[in-house]
This record gives sequence, C-alpha cells and structure tokens, in this order.
Amino acid sequence: MKKETLVKITVTALVLISLPGCHDEQKEKADQDTLVRTSLDNLLMVQGGEFQMGDFGRLVGEKLPFNPDPDTPLHRVVLSDFRMGKYRVTWGEFNRWLDFQGREKNFYYRWTMNNKDHDFQSDKVYMGNAYPATVSWKDARAYCNWLGQVSHRNMDLPTEAQWEYAARSRGKLFMFANADNKNYFHDDKDRNYASSSDKQPVGSFPPNPLGLYDMMGNGKDWLKDWYSADYYNISPEKDPQGPRSGKKKSVRGERGSGHTLTIIRNSSKPDSEWGSEFRCVENSPLK
Repeated sequence: MKKETLVKITVTALVLISLPGCHDEQKEKADQDTLVRTSLDNLLMVQGGEFQMGDFGRLVGEKLPFNPDPDTPLHRVVLSDFRMGKYRVTWGEFNRWLDFQGREKNFYYRWTMNNKDHDFQSDKVYMGNAYPATVSWKDARAYCNWLGQVSHRNMDLPTEAQWEYAARSRGKLFMFANADNKNYFHDDKDRNYASSSDKQPVGSFPPNPLGLYDMMGNGKDWLKDWYSADYYNISPEKDPQGPRSGKKKSVRGERGSGHTLTIIRNSSKPDSEWGSEFRCVENSPLK
C-alpha cells in the first residue's frame, strides 16, 4: 500500500472517530445557547427608585400594622435599575443546567420521582418541565451566577429589597403580589394564583401589574440575603444586600400560614435539600 494512501486512510479514520464527539459538543453548545437566550429574553426591566420597605399598614386603611412579627419595620430604600426573571426557573431549565455541569438530578427531584407512597403520587405532576424547580439556595445561586458568567452579565438571586419592590410593582402600597392586589379563599373559582400545595406550570395565572408571574403563590423565591430579624433597623438606604453572614437565607412569596403578604419575611437553611423555588436578576450596570 502506498504511503499517501495509508496517510489518507488514517486521517479519514481519525475524522470519523472524532465526529460523534464533535456532534455532541455542538449540540450541547446549541442547547446551552438556547437556555441562556431564553433566560435573558425573559428578564423584565424594573426601573429603580425610592420606596418605603416593610410593614406599611400604618400608612393605609385602618392605620394598623399588617405583620404581628416585628421584623418588618418601615424604612426608606433606594434601588438602582435591575432586570428580573418574569418566571421562576423551571425543572426543564434547571435539569438541563445540571446536565451541562455533569451532575445528576437533585435530591428533591429523585426522591419525588422514586417515591412509592400512593399518597405522594399526585405530587409527581409538579416535576414536569414547565413547573418551578425546587432546589437548594446554593444551587439556585450557582445557576444564576453561571447564567451571568456565560452571558457576561451581572446576574444573581434577587435581594430582599429588589424582591419586595418588584412584588409591590415598584414599591406601591400593594398587600398582595397577584394581578389585582386581592386575597382569595383557596377554593374560590376566581382565584388568580396557584397555592404552594397545588402548583401549576409557571405563568399559568396573570402577572402582577409590573409583569412578573407567580410573585404570589406557586412556591416561593430564594433571595440573596442572609436573614436577620433586626436587619431592617440597620440596613443601608441604597441597594441593601442583607447581613454579611447568618444561618438562614431569606425566602419570599410563600403561600400559606399568612405568607401571602408582600411584606412577610421567611427564611430557610441554604443547604436544605427540600429547598425553594427561584428566579434570577440582572443587576446594574445593565447590558
């Protein structure tokens, strides 16, 4: 066999061997680009401004506080512009991100899908690709930070101040973060939000007046801040970021136990496998 022919055969063989790998890499890159593009397209511009954060009950109606817990004293906050995800991150998006990281599905997903208890079977519908993902705080923040790294943007979880400002449609005196600022009984046929015990695909109900979906019900949102009961008394006025350290992370938007109000604070351990839902924000300077 001639030397030239042998070289051609060898080169052709190497190309054929490498083709499947190249195809897989190209597909993963395309999938990643699609996820990033969709996530960025779903960011809603929130013009910054000044608002009174916390329990504004004494400013309206009967001039009585809404929250019996003293951790929400009213205080002035000034926020820079930011963009917030209109929807919570879904299982389809989160699980695809795990694939990109070479990781298996998270504990909550695997436990739910593998559970054999007949009383638990109905919960499996909440694991569909269009439903909000339930993850640990660490994974939620890692997802948002990754989104920022690959898109070269300043991405993170929302701060408590950003979340409340957005839930109240730029700081208006709204008690509830659904479309009409009203609360409903659980079985009310006109109810326009999903409870956390009856989750729906993201965006199933109308958004709040600002254009954000599921800021009330259908799970809850992890926030960037550590939780501290007295933080509102010492927080800076401009773009507060929460305490420097703590044991639990702030959570907002939970349905149940009186947590439907836009001002009510909640918290959870950041490494909790049972987790919460989440959405991302792009901070100033915006691109």
